[in-house]
Amino acid sequence: MTGVRIVSEGMKGFLTVLAFVSLAAGGFLLARFWQAEAPAFERVAPTGDCDLRNGPCIQAIGEGRVSFAIEPNEIPLMQTLRLRVGVEGLAPQAVEVDIRGLNMDMGLNRTRLQPSAGSNWEGETILPICSQRRMEWEAAVRLQADRALEIPFRFFTNRP
Repeated sequence: MTGVRIVSEGMKGFLTVLAFVSLAAGGFLLARFWQAEAPAFERVAPTGDCDLRNGPCIQAIGEGRVSFAIEPNEIPLMQTLRLRVGVEGLAPQAVEVDIRGLNMDMGLNRTRLQPSAGSNWEGETILPICSQRRMEWEAAVRLQADRALEIPFRFFTNRP
């Protein structure tokens, strides 16, 4: 006796497509759930009157202050950069810095900082080189304290 075909070739193709669509929909819903679980950060308006190349920039937050610095001050591309955040009047449990390209999408560059001396936090990152000669950036300092805050600091780099 020859084998009996239970599922036709057309039904097999339909079930394969249905499985792929189900996996894609499940992945989409899982990603949406994961994003909904991430804390919503209250964004503080950028000051825009500070140049990180001249030293740390300071943003007042209620009764507190947040300072941000990038070293070396020239902010070179494709080299290790030290990120420093100082916090006064707030007690963050975690500090991250998200660096975004403003005039060109350069992908996500998120650095989780570690506590250092006093109320300071430090970490390292590398900025990628870009096809544009002058690149505008935003470093969003994300504090998780009694409330989740995002404090943006803007700067630029020049491609050599």
